[in-house]
Amino acid sequence: MTVKSDLYNILKDSGHPLTNTYASYTVEELLADLKEAGIQVDESQLQDEPEVEAPDLILPDSREPDAVTPPDQVPASPLSPPPPSVQVKAQDPEEMPGQRLNTQPEDVPIRIDELGREWYQEEVRKPPYPKPRGRRVLKYMERGTKTETVQNGEYVETFEVAGTGAPHPAEVKITLPSYQVGIYRDPRFPFKIHCYSEREGFDLFQVQEFYGGAELVPAECKRVYVENDLCYDIRSVVRAIQNEHRQLQLMGKVQ
Repeated sequence: MTVKSDLYNILKDSGHPLTNTYASYTVEELLADLKEAGIQVDESQLQDEPEVEAPDLILPDSREPDAVTPPDQVPASPLSPPPPSVQVKAQDPEEMPGQRLNTQPEDVPIRIDELGREWYQEEVRKPPYPKPRGRRVLKYMERGTKTETVQNGEYVETFEVAGTGAPHPAEVKITLPSYQVGIYRDPRFPFKIHCYSEREGFDLFQVQEFYGGAELVPAECKRVYVENDLCYDIRSVVRAIQNEHRQLQLMGKVQ
């Protein structure tokens, strides 16, 4: 390309009429026109400069540049966990209290209902009649126990500590509760909601985190019990946030 441009510039500066455009010219045609114009060019010195090769593009997973990967096949970043797959479905009538205690992460919803609420813990009410409870069975290797005696002044204390015998399988059975408070997130509110038997309240720790600590929560935010969970009353918290927003508007700090 350097030889062609140099010959084209020489022919153009000579005043000889150009019979073609630069893009359509070849080196042989430029040399012929220069001879017609009476300009001698030493063809032995016409050597193109070596072209610099572009580096090869290394594509991840040897994909082609124009290949389009379907969204469902795009690999997730190793730094961020994959988004949970949550389905819209109704509550399972056979749900047992404490069933997901050690099987479901705390911040991953188990389902989404028809109203768009994300449920993190199902509400399971007490049965109206005696009903068998579920049991968790924990298995481990038992090595027995041994007794250690320690004398402290006039007192002699005896402790039972883990033994060093031959291990053998053992298990522990834990009876699950008879009811369970429900926890869900409503898209209209910024806090999780605890519910049981028509009573609802905002999550205690999320409200305190929103205000920067328990001491900074406004006094007008009342606390209520939703069965055995201590929560904040929804109406009083919403009213406190609205009043604070109205004051900031009057002061010109928010729109």
